[in-house]
Amino acid sequence: MWFLPAGADPGSIGVSPLDIAAFVALGLLAGAYGTLIGIGGGLIVVPVLVFMHFAPREAAGTSLAVVLANSVSGSISYLRLGRVNIRAGVVFALAGLPGALAGGWIDQFLPGKIFNLLFGVLLAIVGIRIYLGQNDPAAAPAADAPQDNAREFSLPVAIATGLGAGFVASMFGIGGGLIFVPLMIYGFGFAPHVATATSHFIIALTSLVGTVSHAAYSDVLWIPAIAISAGAAVGAQYGARLAQRIHHTQLLRLFSLAVVLAAAWMFYKAFA
Repeated sequence: MWFLPAGADPGSIGVSPLDIAAFVALGLLAGAYGTLIGIGGGLIVVPVLVFMHFAPREAAGTSLAVVLANSVSGSISYLRLGRVNIRAGVVFALAGLPGALAGGWIDQFLPGKIFNLLFGVLLAIVGIRIYLGQNDPAAAPAADAPQDNAREFSLPVAIATGLGAGFVASMFGIGGGLIFVPLMIYGFGFAPHVATATSHFIIALTSLVGTVSHAAYSDVLWIPAIAISAGAAVGAQYGARLAQRIHHTQLLRLFSLAVVLAAAWMFYKAFA
């Protein structure tokens, strides 16, 4: 199944035990890394599935199912650690639900090259912004800053952001952490570890609706989704623990590096 010819239907090709093992390994990596930086794992899964010639909407739908498993597992760990700002998370999540439904719908009409181009632009903008921000000592609060020191929480901004993030996340199958994490850090002054934990909590709620939306359009390829999800659920536990040992500057540097590399790949797919 790996390295399918362009135009092949992944859902019509048999999956060998080796394929399943590879999907589980991909899930372990995506789960650990995604939980570590609060993005749900779709940042890794979508480019890999596109690389395998999955249709963009199937890559997004399958990835979103993985994001759901990863974010639920990671959220449980973060809730136990007391790092989730539940009030902010509920506001963002409720606002994002209509957007999550709309994102699955728009994927049915979006050409593959446009999908890749838009995804690449989004990743490049966020990656560069985070890289520049984490090099400015005044740009983000200290990693050990208490949760209550966040700036005043603007409800209208949170609702608008949640709606937009839910739409973008469902359309691209990435979970929404690309938007939620930098907004909470730079917009509302959350400590990075609180932002990544709260992002996972939000994604657990919005990705459920997004997955249902994509499944209704038959965009979710269930065998790869289940195999990757199994690995992601385990990897998320390790990512949540590792996040406690890494300084916030390192977290943000990892975040920016990953999205810039993924952007380069998506640009290549758009113009190849």
